[in-house]
Amino acid sequence: MAEESFLADDFLRQLMSVGEVDLLVGIPSYNNASTLEQTLQSVDACLRQDFVRERAAILNVDGGSTDETTKVFEQSSERKGPSHKGLTSLRTIHRISCQYDKSPSQGWALRNIVAAADLLRARACAVISPTTANVTPSWVANLVRPVYREGLDFVAPLYARSRFQGLLARDLLYPMSRAVFGQRIRELYADEWGFSGRLASQCLERNVWHEEAVRARPQAWMAITAIGGGLKCGQYFLGPKGAAPAGTGPDIVEAIRQTVGNFFWCMETNQAYWLSRSNSQPVSTFGPDHELSPDGIPPSPEKIFELFRSGVTELEPILASILAPDTHAQIKAIALSDRTKFHFAVELWVKTLYEFAASYHHTVLNRDHLVQALVPLYRGRLYSFLLEHANSSGEEMEAQSEILCQEFERQKPYLVERWTAKS
Repeated sequence: MAEESFLADDFLRQLMSVGEVDLLVGIPSYNNASTLEQTLQSVDACLRQDFVRERAAILNVDGGSTDETTKVFEQSSERKGPSHKGLTSLRTIHRISCQYDKSPSQGWALRNIVAAADLLRARACAVISPTTANVTPSWVANLVRPVYREGLDFVAPLYARSRFQGLLARDLLYPMSRAVFGQRIRELYADEWGFSGRLASQCLERNVWHEEAVRARPQAWMAITAIGGGLKCGQYFLGPKGAAPAGTGPDIVEAIRQTVGNFFWCMETNQAYWLSRSNSQPVSTFGPDHELSPDGIPPSPEKIFELFRSGVTELEPILASILAPDTHAQIKAIALSDRTKFHFAVELWVKTLYEFAASYHHTVLNRDHLVQALVPLYRGRLYSFLLEHANSSGEEMEAQSEILCQEFERQKPYLVERWTAKS
């Protein structure tokens, strides 16, 4: 195992006392005292009900919580055993914990989980977030089972969404990742996922854990590592995902920095894989590959258009260095249009994103600043989306999403041309 010394001595002792397991469920935490107990109960119930004969361990990796999170886990460990009414397990479910840092980091948490998986020789693993309000035993089983029993190496979740949930994923991350990497995985940036011990070992050996992109959002990197390595990927429909408490998630600027910045970095580090590939392929999917309900409240559009318009003006020199002259001219033109008739065309949106990606590759300016310059343009595209789909059904919105995906695939040669051009 690479860099075994980064594991704390006490954590290593716990791992060695466990020996080997079939299944490992990692729960990253940071100030989750109010929700961790429910998550642990769901994980424990899954392992006792659905994997009666398998050796299993639950691992809590904590990022320096200042509330009672670690105490909740310790007390839960003390209550483990035969007191779970109606649940029988033929093997002990081990509980392990470690504190990896004094500040939370999804990447550092995952590094400890994959290191534990490697040392424990786990065949199937899952990451489950205690920030998700409605985790059930079936969620855990549905992420682990395809790995353990079907031989998959990476399993992403699929969620039921209202029409206006997950718009960044639907209008940018999914169609672009599908076109670039050629696999139709809808939720690359999820809080829960499953993976094999084989993939864990491969990820552990990569010298990327100090990269900001991996520290911030390692999920997509892990999936793309599996894709690039020719491993089997799939997705499992879990149903509705409980909304996080207001104010707990990143704002749109930080969300784009983390996700789009991560995705561009994955493109950069995996270019040998994707540059020569065209079209996309479906992956093993358990249940429906999407579900859009007609309910849901759209984001308030009042400020979105003005933030787009002002951003295009204020960032004009930066956008001029990123975009092709014709693309930049079209964006400036639509920024001056009547807001009631505003339209950010699919073709222009795809071209814009591909030019941003190529400019990231050529480092035309500071990469973090480049990614942040995309924010007002995303707002423009979001405003256009809300105008277009104010009264659309879920079926109509899904049909338009597929058109967008196909446009990303159609224009991929343009991305390759810009990416490979000599700067």
